[in-house]
Amino acid sequence: MRFIASSAFKRRAKKLKEPQASMLTAALRRFARDPQDPLLRTHKLKGELASYWAFSVDADLRVLFRWEGNEALLVSLGSHDEAY
Repeated sequence: MRFIASSAFKRRAKKLKEPQASMLTAALRRFARDPQDPLLRTHKLKGELASYWAFSVDADLRVLFRWEGNEALLVSLGSHDEAY
């Protein structure tokens, strides 16, 4: 599966420190293999964010994305409160 990272996502990802940086890399690899992998807890959002989906990197870090055809556009990266 192919995904594209927005500039905002890339900026935020570059600021991550270990171990979250390594955990993000592992989560993105897992997402590329299977976006519905149970370990990612991928879910569709509701309300104002109804056109978006999210998956977990760790207990608090989330990746917000939306589907564009067969590709996923990684829109945002942040803590649970920042992402939603």
